[in-house]
Amino acid sequence: MKIFGSDSAFSRFMNLLSEILYVGILWVVCCIPLITAGASTTAAYYAMAKCVRHKTGYIGREFMRSFKSNFRQILPLTLIFWVVSGVLAVDLIYIWNHENTLNNALFVVLIFMCFLVSGLVVYICPLLSRFRKRNTELIKTAAYLLFKFLPLTLAMLFVFALVCAAVYLMPWAVFVLPGVYLFGLSFPMEYVLKKLMPSVEEDSEEAQKWYYQ
Repeated sequence: MKIFGSDSAFSRFMNLLSEILYVGILWVVCCIPLITAGASTTAAYYAMAKCVRHKTGYIGREFMRSFKSNFRQILPLTLIFWVVSGVLAVDLIYIWNHENTLNNALFVVLIFMCFLVSGLVVYICPLLSRFRKRNTELIKTAAYLLFKFLPLTLAMLFVFALVCAAVYLMPWAVFVLPGVYLFGLSFPMEYVLKKLMPSVEEDSEEAQKWYYQ
């Protein structure tokens, strides 16, 4: 039947789905030590944008290449993220259980800090996957993008929160939803990243590279 042919819409969809899930599973496996979460997320976005979205290269090969090349640079940021996240989580739990006027004000401040940290992470990993910047430059650029594209940032974080809630309620979804989220994230994120890329002539060699297409 044509529906099962190699060029059918069904076959293309299933092939796309398998690639998305493959990237997601690679991300989960490489996040297990936690300190590798930053490098894994960077590699997963790189493989998703290059291989799945733009059909350039092989997923496993590109994932590991990005993981290895960015691990040392993003490791300090990953450690800082986990420490800050742990402190924020403890503070939020304490304030939630000790409600008063001062703590209510502090709760708002902590929520804003959670938004800031999460927003930075959303942008830092894709930025590192595309550009060669120092960590201080990555943070500054991520902060700039976070507020410049604030509605987009809020939308990405809202969907991320839904994914986290779904995984919490259905642990098996950790092998499905991260890849789906990264695939969806690549659409607005590529729009943002292209704003930072220098303009090139349409018929130049640089313009033919996958990240300009």
